[in-house]
Amino acid sequence: MTRLNVGDWVKFSPSNFYRRNQKLFIKGYIDDINGNHADIIGDDGKTYIGEKLDNLIPCEDKPEYTQADVRALMDVALDVKDRQWFEELTSELKRIQEVEG
Repeated sequence: MTRLNVGDWVKFSPSNFYRRNQKLFIKGYIDDINGNHADIIGDDGKTYIGEKLDNLIPCEDKPEYTQADVRALMDVALDVKDRQWFEELTSELKRIQEVEG
């Protein structure tokens, strides 16, 4: 099993999340990990609390971040005291700013 970390993008199907007998998946990033469960911020803007890590699938197609997205993730990196992730996000923010001008 792939080790998942705060900030990783995943797809998952919340409990009882079906449409016409088809299981639907949501993409989001891990906001917090507590034991074998994670809180996910979905790309639909909702927070999904206590999703089992075993049910999370790492995303292959990571979304393109906006400056606002990166700044929000930088806040999370500061909250969890992850210096390396913060530095990676700082580099990503600089790259985006250079591209956007």
